Amino acid sequence: MGNVIMRWLLMDFAEIMITPLLESERIQLRPFIKEDIPSWFQWFNDREVTIQMNKGAFPNTELAQEHFLEALAKSKNDVQLAIVSKKDHDLIGAIGIHKIDWVHRHADVSVIIGNKKYWGQGIATEAIGEVVGHAFAKLNLHKLTAGTWANNIGSRRAFEKNGFMLEGTLRHQFFFQGGYVDQICLGLLSEDWKKLKGDSL
Repeated sequence: MGNVIMRWLLMDFAEIMITPLLESERIQLRPFIKEDIPSWFQWFNDREVTIQMNKGAFPNTELAQEHFLEALAKSKNDVQLAIVSKKDHDLIGAIGIHKIDWVHRHADVSVIIGNKKYWGQGIATEAIGEVVGHAFAKLNLHKLTAGTWANNIGSRRAFEKNGFMLEGTLRHQFFFQGGYVDQICLGLLSEDWKKLKGDSL
């Protein structure tokens, strides 16, 4: 009986510690915890996951990911959140607001869906929508940017569905399968986001 009670107490404590910061119909966005690292670090070693990203050139380790998590916890210029399924509690991916400039009120958004079980379901679009709302309504930012490889059509569409617009192209920015691909630069202003949301704000 004592062991059962202890397991219940630990489970309850874990749930308190990872209360979501944001949530939508299908997902929760919550802080990363150490228990996420064994899955999280492997995403950047998976060629299928990183093939259209500026990641995966060097092996990632659990220790390196733990150090990354510790650095994020101390950062005042980054908000990194785990994307978790509300139904199954699976760790799906990561989304972040990075390089926050508090003077000029802009930042960059990144997203990765590392759990391939959830590919093609619009999870990235849903997560971006929640983070954009947080950036403009809670952090009082004025502009968000995002960059993606020109051949990463899914990523570009996920941002464009949330109002991001093409602002420029950096030619031959990344080496890919024996050639070079451009980087697509996207941006979203808070005023345009408010118009897009309309009466739902």
